[in-house]
Amino acid sequence: MTLPQIYSRFDPPFTNFDKSQLGAEFPAELDLVSRLWFRCGYRPGIGAYLNFFLLRDFITTHDTNYPPRFRTFKAMATSFSMTDLFIRDITDSGATPTGGISNPKVRETLRQIQQRHRNVKILEWMQTYFGFSLLENVEKQCAPMTDDDKRLHLAYMAKTYRIMGMPFSQNRADLEQFSREIEAEQAGVTENVPRHSVHILRLGEMIDVPSSPESILPMLPPKTRAGFEPLYSQVRPGPLRRVWSRLLGKLLIPKAVGAPRKAVPFAG
Repeated sequence: MTLPQIYSRFDPPFTNFDKSQLGAEFPAELDLVSRLWFRCGYRPGIGAYLNFFLLRDFITTHDTNYPPRFRTFKAMATSFSMTDLFIRDITDSGATPTGGISNPKVRETLRQIQQRHRNVKILEWMQTYFGFSLLENVEKQCAPMTDDDKRLHLAYMAKTYRIMGMPFSQNRADLEQFSREIEAEQAGVTENVPRHSVHILRLGEMIDVPSSPESILPMLPPKTRAGFEPLYSQVRPGPLRRVWSRLLGKLLIPKAVGAPRKAVPFAG
């Protein structure tokens, strides 16, 4: 099947929210997702950003349609922080309990972010790919996971992305085929990748994600990893920069991750 054919099999976005869309297993899904995202820390996000930069049309579209987003280290850090905070709200793994997507304020945030994506003409299939990439990285970080835990995780995130406004699926095999086809077609090192990589690896050091090979490279799928490995030694922060980044991180960056707790649906 071609990529458009695979994508056409995915479930469409929800046009309106109805509580029944959450389903009978929602409390178990929410609690599982919250525990996973508390455990995984920031490494899955750093890996997903780096992988995004290594997909040709993805980063070219972003850098062309919205140049300020990744232009400087400060811009990169702001983008990552905003993404992380909204993911923490979605997964109820931040400093303040939210109830995840059962909370109307969280659902409204999802819709607002999707509208910003539309305003800068980010294609839906790119967003679907990024969403699944993030899910895969969380599962790598939290391995081993049971098949049932993986099922609950995917069910929750599929609902999340469909509420946000993009097609998604609970068929893992279709998502994996879709993602591997994209990576085979899109993997490449474009003009801005070195600069973006320096920034995201330096940011990682500031938030306790080491830039060592064993920390970073396993987060990348084989196709993008193959393109990045020859570049890696040139963009990894040096020893002094790594030490300095960790010190600055402790001083300047507030932690978005709170203390693990049992997540419960929003009571409203």
